[in-house]
Amino acid sequence: MTALPTTAPHILPAPPMVPEDRLEGRVLPASGWWTLNQLERGGSMRQDHHRLDELAFVLAKKGNGTDIYASQSFFERPSRRAVHLAYMTHAYVDLDVYKTPVMSDGKGIEVVARLVLWDCDEWGIPRPSCIVHSGRGLYLKWFWRQPVPRAEAGRAMAINRALVRSFRDFGADPAAVDLSRILQVVGSVNSRSGKTVEVIWSNDADGNIVRYDFGTFAEAFLPSSGDGPAPRSAEIVPLRRARGERTVASREAVEEHQRLGHKLFNREHWHWGVLEDLRCLAKLRHESGVVQATGAGRRAGLDLFGHLGACRLARVIPAHRLAAEIDAWARLILPDWYVDGDFGRHCSTLLELAHRAAAGERVQYGGKTVSPIWTYKKTRLLELLEINSEEMRHMTRLIDDDEKRRRDREKWRADHTGQDRAAYLAANSISNDKPWEAEGVSRATWYRRKQKQEAAAKAR
Repeated sequence: MTALPTTAPHILPAPPMVPEDRLEGRVLPASGWWTLNQLERGGSMRQDHHRLDELAFVLAKKGNGTDIYASQSFFERPSRRAVHLAYMTHAYVDLDVYKTPVMSDGKGIEVVARLVLWDCDEWGIPRPSCIVHSGRGLYLKWFWRQPVPRAEAGRAMAINRALVRSFRDFGADPAAVDLSRILQVVGSVNSRSGKTVEVIWSNDADGNIVRYDFGTFAEAFLPSSGDGPAPRSAEIVPLRRARGERTVASREAVEEHQRLGHKLFNREHWHWGVLEDLRCLAKLRHESGVVQATGAGRRAGLDLFGHLGACRLARVIPAHRLAAEIDAWARLILPDWYVDGDFGRHCSTLLELAHRAAAGERVQYGGKTVSPIWTYKKTRLLELLEINSEEMRHMTRLIDDDEKRRRDREKWRADHTGQDRAAYLAANSISNDKPWEAEGVSRATWYRRKQKQEAAAKAR
C-alpha cells in the first residue's frame, strides 16, 4: 500500500523502533501484561492474560480465530482494570460507519477509508498510522513513538474523546475511549460479516510507518492540559470550533496560548493526576505503600484516602464499571481487610450518585448546575490530606502556590543558567559567603553599596 504524506508538518514521523508489533507496527514496552479475548456462543466473553513476551506466539497460534479481541493497552499485572494500567502504545477510534449515511449508497469500505483521510486533510487532523477494517467498521490508530506511561492516562483518554468528536460523522463510538478497551485482532474473522480483520491503509513515510510523539500530539490536539482546574474567565480561550467547524489547533496557536499563559482545564488529565498523587503520598507516608492508619498527628487515614480516590475515579470511569475499578484501585493503597469490610459500604452512596449522573441528573450547588458526584477543590484536598511542603515536591497536582513558585524559579534558573539551585549557589560564592553578615548590614544594603562602588570605579 502506498501512503500519502502526513498532513501535520509540525508532528514529524518517528524512525522505526524495536520491539514493535509485527501485525500493526506499534512500538511496545519492555514488559507488561495484555489480554486475548474471544466472544463465545451465548455472548459471553472469554479472557486470557498473557505476558508481553508471549504476544507474537499467542497471536500466531490463536489470532486467526473467530471473534478474537485484544487489549489495546498493557498492564502492570494480569488484570484489565484501568487502575492497573502500565503503558499505552497508541490512540484509537472505533468507527461504526455501517450505521451512518456514509455507506447508505453502497460505498465500499476502501472508499470510506479514503473519505476519512480527506476529512483529516480538510480539518487539519493528523492522519492515523493505520486504518483497520474490523469486518464491518473501521479502527483508526495513531501510534506513539514510545510507550506512554500510566501518568499520562488522563491525556491519553482525552485524546481518544477528542478523536471521537472529530469523527462523529463517521459513526465514532463514544464508548470506545477507555484505556482498557479491547478491539478485534488483525487476522481474525468477524462472525457477523464473515470477513477477515485487516489493515487496509498504512501511513508510510520512506518505507517506515508514521508514529507520533505523544507530548507534541497532545499539545496540538489538546492544548488544554494544565496542572489543575483553571478559573473560568475571559482568559480561557477555547481552541475548538463549533460542530461543523472542527479543527485542531495550529502550532502557532498553541505556542501563542502558552506564551500568554492561557490554560484550558482537561478533566481526565486532572483527575488521573490526583489518583497518581494519592498513590505517591501513600508510598511517602507508609513504607509498604499501603495506608494503615492515621499517624504523626494527621487525620488522613484509610477512610479519607479511599473516599478521595473513589471520588476521582467516579469522574473518569463509566458508572457501570465504577465499582470494580474502585475496588481494584483501593487494593493498591488500602489493606484488604478494610476494602472487604467498611470500604464497600462507604462507597455505596458515591456509586448511586455516579449512576444518577450517568442518567443525566444535575444538581444546583453554589448557584451552578453541576454533577451530583462529590468533588473537592485542590485547596480542600491539600487541607484534608495535610500535605506538607516536602511531600509536595513529589506531587504533580496536589501542590500549593508556594510550590508552584518554587518550580517556576527552578525552571527559570535551568532555562537561563543551565543549573539547578544547588549548582547555581555553588558557582556563586557571594550567596554562600554572605559578606553582608560580616559587615553587619542587610543583603540589599550590601548590594547597593557594591553597585555604587562599581559605578564609581567605571567613572574614573
